[in-house]
Amino acid sequence: MRTTPSWLARLRRLAPNAPRHSLPRHTPRQRLGTHGEQIAVRWLQDHGYRICERNVRFPVGEIDIVAQEGDTLCFVEVRSTSSSAWGGPLATITHQKQQHLIRASQWYLQRLRRVPEQIRFDVVSVEWDGTSAPRVELIRGAFEVDGS
Repeated sequence: MRTTPSWLARLRRLAPNAPRHSLPRHTPRQRLGTHGEQIAVRWLQDHGYRICERNVRFPVGEIDIVAQEGDTLCFVEVRSTSSSAWGGPLATITHQKQQHLIRASQWYLQRLRRVPEQIRFDVVSVEWDGTSAPRVELIRGAFEVDGS
């Protein structure tokens, strides 16, 4: 039988309506993003990508998916939306977001023993219109790293 620590019992007496679990509650937007990433992973696998890692976090940013397509290492950003207002998911990849992805990819590459010759930044767009299955679009080489 598990006993409740005294500090937790006191907290429950003070805040009886507080949630009883410690798991964070996800917003609808976060759930949409997580579901979109799952769809993107399946779609990429179905189209020949090998998934290396997911949700790789560094102080400079996060990489949604690191995957291999043939000899090319791909850093994949997943954008999900239930509305095409504001230009759809692809319009949300600003120059600032690109810079975060580039910096995170540099951190990732520093961890590798052997850096691949070919590296690419891809974007997977997952759009729901509410009436059918989501529409998935892949943009290979969505942006380049400039020389500066």
